[in-house]
Amino acid sequence: MAILHTHNMAVGFGQKGKKTILLKELNLTLEQGSLVALLGRNGAGKSTLIRAITCDNAPIEGSVEINSKPSSSITKHQLSKLVALVATERIMGGAFTISELVGLGRQPHTGFLGRLSKHDKDVVNQCLEAVGISHKAQQHVASLSDGERQKAMIAKALAQETPIIVLDEPTAFLDVASRIETMQLLHKLAHEQNKAVLLSSHDISQSLLLADELWVITNDREVVTGTTEQVVMSGAMDRVFGDTSIFFNGNLCDYEAQLPTRVKVKLVCDDSNLARCMTNALLRNGIAIDETSPFALNVAAADKITLPDGKIVGSVKDVVKYFQ
Repeated sequence: MAILHTHNMAVGFGQKGKKTILLKELNLTLEQGSLVALLGRNGAGKSTLIRAITCDNAPIEGSVEINSKPSSSITKHQLSKLVALVATERIMGGAFTISELVGLGRQPHTGFLGRLSKHDKDVVNQCLEAVGISHKAQQHVASLSDGERQKAMIAKALAQETPIIVLDEPTAFLDVASRIETMQLLHKLAHEQNKAVLLSSHDISQSLLLADELWVITNDREVVTGTTEQVVMSGAMDRVFGDTSIFFNGNLCDYEAQLPTRVKVKLVCDDSNLARCMTNALLRNGIAIDETSPFALNVAAADKITLPDGKIVGSVKDVVKYFQ
């Protein structure tokens, strides 16, 4: 079910009375039960778009509609029950316990004094359980790892009980394991709790693996949308960066450096993992893989490579010497 629409929206910023448009003619839709990844290079306008989506900044042109109502007619209190935001900044709040931090998410429902009822406390506990940190409820925020802190912030957003959750670079400060775990959690929450989850990210491979839809900002500031498969097949991922030294590898679902090469070889290898490692090692040394090349390398192991002349060598360095 669609919960948010933008109508011919343009976003940007104003300075000294002059408005600069970054993205325009945006007709975007968020649906409940779906994880959407917003992708683009630094400075493309991702955070600006998120501020417009969350009604933090008004669009320069067009409008945002949430739950069939224009955002201009929605009060801040009403908005806090519709959209929860997890910002990029690292959280401080070290003196709070995790339970107290998540309890702040109940503010739209608790009134002026902010006292938590039994129901509110039950919601907090359910949210802690949903993100997998209920066992740390009474620990202080300062004692958490970055990954655990991000889970706590997601739990706080869940505690608002909004149909929409928006996250600006939720994996920015996380290690590989925590990034994967956070993305898996957001996918699970979208599908199991019927949330419309929008996140901006530079984690391309995990976004393409777990997102139901993509909003991709290209280098010429077009926003290409659709299912992950549709957007990838459209070639939009090749247009994100205006740098010819970077290209999108569809097999790996990530970007790679376009390194200069001086020779091409045909790689014969039965082990796909070994073939991938050998391909990278050869590329680093100026040797590209081309199935039409008359020069064949037969790779049985990392230290057992058969050269085109039939000689067996034990390293990529030996291969490089052969082609010098």
